[in-house]
Amino acid sequence: MELEDTNPWPRRIILVGAGFFIIASIAWLSNADSINQVFDPRESATQQTNGDGIHNIVLDEGCWTITSIGQIENLNVSVFEIEGSSLGKEITESCRTDFEPQSIDDTEFTIVKKVKIAQLANVSIDVSCDTPCDDLVLYFNSDAQFYEDLIQPSFIFMISFCCLGIIMMPLGGVLMLMNRAKQQPVNLIQPQDDLIHDPSTMNTTDELYKLIRQTVEEAESKEKQNIPPPFAGQGQTDASNTMVKPITSEQESFNQEKTSESSLKPPDDAWKKWDGG
Repeated sequence: MELEDTNPWPRRIILVGAGFFIIASIAWLSNADSINQVFDPRESATQQTNGDGIHNIVLDEGCWTITSIGQIENLNVSVFEIEGSSLGKEITESCRTDFEPQSIDDTEFTIVKKVKIAQLANVSIDVSCDTPCDDLVLYFNSDAQFYEDLIQPSFIFMISFCCLGIIMMPLGGVLMLMNRAKQQPVNLIQPQDDLIHDPSTMNTTDELYKLIRQTVEEAESKEKQNIPPPFAGQGQTDASNTMVKPITSEQESFNQEKTSESSLKPPDDAWKKWDGG
């Protein structure tokens, strides 16, 4: 018999979570162009360089991701500080950012380097490659600009609904399983046909007593049947276990002599009768 969920809330949570996820998916597809402007370096980059050689640009404070289109072999990109009119030390400190380049037209991007800029500064980008790379374009994306684009109301709406759907659906499933586990029926084993009832009805006190008594008696009878051989037959009478010994000829003659002597011996009051006669 299939159990019915008495608590409707787990199923409601699953339905609401699925609704949130579907709404977020529809909103994500309908705002594909806005999403592409945030994640596509060709749309969101604040700085870019063309070809190889040395390029002077200005970078703000923060973590910068340098990206190229496609994979270019033996590409070397170095970032130097500019001190006055000469090059300063190279900036080698790396950083971590949540920006991952991607686009809706499946263009393949490659992250060349991530550098951390301590403060607003003029920097020099030295680009070199073994093969001619006149068509090479490097895109510079700042994590500060990326986070600023993500806090738009449309993105907050989509991300919130998507996260709620992902959380609520598994949560509702777990609550539903726990609710069904609590409703599992516990049925007593009823060997007798006259004690079998509809699962929806309950046994009376007499029926339960009869069932328990029968179970105990069956257990005792099985224990008696399973007595090991050294103790088997203890309930039998002693007469069946004793052996009758045969009477020998010497014992028979002794018994006859005892009988004859007892027959010849006068009774104790015979002398009284003779004396009085």
